[in-house]
Amino acid sequence: MSRQGRRQPAPRRTAPGRAGGPRRTPPPRRAASRAERPPAPTPPYEDVPHLEESYDDGFAPEDAYGAPPAAPERGRKPKKSGKRPKKRGKAARPARPSGRPGGPERQSGPARRAGGPGPRLYFGAAAALGALVLLGAGAVAVLGGGDDAPAAAPPAKIGTPAGTGVSPVSYSSSPSSAAYAGIASRSADSQPLTIGEAFPASAAKVSVPEGEATLKLRAKRLDGDCAAAVWGGSVGAELGRGGCTQAVRGIYSDTRRGYALAVAVFNLAGSADAERFVAKLETTIGAGFVRPLEAPAPLDAFGRGFGMARGLAMGHFAVVSWAQRLDGKGDEKDETLLSLLIEGGKAPAVLGRAARASE
Repeated sequence: MSRQGRRQPAPRRTAPGRAGGPRRTPPPRRAASRAERPPAPTPPYEDVPHLEESYDDGFAPEDAYGAPPAAPERGRKPKKSGKRPKKRGKAARPARPSGRPGGPERQSGPARRAGGPGPRLYFGAAAALGALVLLGAGAVAVLGGGDDAPAAAPPAKIGTPAGTGVSPVSYSSSPSSAAYAGIASRSADSQPLTIGEAFPASAAKVSVPEGEATLKLRAKRLDGDCAAAVWGGSVGAELGRGGCTQAVRGIYSDTRRGYALAVAVFNLAGSADAERFVAKLETTIGAGFVRPLEAPAPLDAFGRGFGMARGLAMGHFAVVSWAQRLDGKGDEKDETLLSLLIEGGKAPAVLGRAARASE
């Protein structure tokens, strides 16, 4: 066979990209999508730059609980150097480690809103409020605490009471009531008592209901030294402690019916002093008591035999009434004696002052 008629071998195929083969043109490079890009690594414990310059605490409201770092801009590779990124505006506070590398610490409370007061403002306001409270408490202490806590009166200088005297067989006492709140202290009722105020014309007689007895005023007296109206050292000391400045006494009798009544009014500093004095008399029976005012017979024997007494605190006044039979007889069931105790406790001066103070 001639060379021209010989069959030529087929050309050898070469894979694209291999030596001797045609080059395959690569497709155009597509930019990676936002979702496919890896997040920019954040060095451990590194500050996050400010998002807004108006926040001086190092994070924006949306970063309160550690929002993920923002993705890098397109076409830029994330920074891999360990240097701090440049910060804009005020310096950011360093973020505390949270135990998880690569992220800021989770805040313990909600982020401060834009325009709200910072912690320093709250602490400053609390300190100012505390100072005002202390100043108010100091003012209350200086002024004496108001009506509920009146200042204690200085002890009164009184003389030495008699060492012996007479006492009733039965005695009871009662504290002051709200009806005398207007005269609870002598500072609010500073006018001294007068003998005419204590025993006005209407008090010239004391009548027992149902006409059992009508007693007439036989003697009256006002003493500026309260020691003259009591006997016993402990009773006198109590009057001095309570700031007693006046003692007014009167004595009544009904010689036909055979009854007598002694009345005494003490002007003390406050209702607490009056209550303490009338209660003290319960413990001093036989060792000290109020002295009945001296009067001619048959009242010169007053205090001997059976007698009943009653002490009332009426604001800053203490009123003591003491009733008995002139013959010294009787007992606690005598209704006339009980009625006299009640009538004797209606001191006109005290009742009048309490009524005027409540108007």
